[in-house]
Amino acid sequence: MTAETATEKKPVPTRAVGDPIEALAHFFILATTQTHSGARVAARLLLGLYNGDRFEFDLTDLRLFDASNLKRALALLEFDANPRMEVHEWLNRMYGRTDFGARFESMAHRWELKGKCKKAYLEKVPAVRFQAFGLECDPCE
Repeated sequence: MTAETATEKKPVPTRAVGDPIEALAHFFILATTQTHSGARVAARLLLGLYNGDRFEFDLTDLRLFDASNLKRALALLEFDANPRMEVHEWLNRMYGRTDFGARFESMAHRWELKGKCKKAYLEKVPAVRFQAFGLECDPCE
């Protein structure tokens, strides 16, 4: 199996929509695999939590989410209000990786956001297809 076709598969407990861990994984997958407005809002939300000074988040963008993604966003905001770890560190722990900081920087470039680092400073990250964390559904639903 090559890095381009590798799939992260770990047994995970089922989590409901609105669970912050499920929301974090869902939004990361959405932001890195889709191109619609909801995916852009997911990316901006995650990047705002990752580094709010560099990636400001307009709260009115939450209006672009459907009801289930709004529920996820509110759960994630509440979860991050008293953080034990940064959002990229949660994803590192959830997926057993160490490269989510670099993945967030790449996400900022993908969405061409103000605050992104220079392309020359981006670390190469292997292409990996991440499994939804505890959901048996398509991340685009």
